[in-house]
Amino acid sequence: MKASIWIGLAGAACLATSALAAPALAAPTMPSGVHMANGALADAAGKPLYVWDIDTMVGMSHCEGDCAKMWLPLPAPKDAKPMGDWSPISREDGSLQWTYKTKPLYTYSGDTAGGPPTGEKVNKTWHLAH
Repeated sequence: MKASIWIGLAGAACLATSALAAPALAAPTMPSGVHMANGALADAAGKPLYVWDIDTMVGMSHCEGDCAKMWLPLPAPKDAKPMGDWSPISREDGSLQWTYKTKPLYTYSGDTAGGPPTGEKVNKTWHLAH
């Protein structure tokens, strides 16, 4: 009986040790450079990220051409893989763009790094990504 208690305690110690180490091995939860700033998502330069109400189809951006010059797609690297709520999608020009919770992400050309978000509620269809 004493031996089984000892083995049980030793096994519990091993489990506790491996549980403590697990977070260090966890995959990243956001793309490189993306972070929270002032309660919203921001890119590596500190510009706020936005979603567009018109983007209703999963895996597709409707902001192309002149729209994409004003609302710059958040680029994903060619080797990007889905991670949690984040996924890369292909754009018409062949580039990749990050999505968060299936919504394509953009920066607004009128914003400055670290400055206030000026794209919020433009045309009542653009919103900060949270």
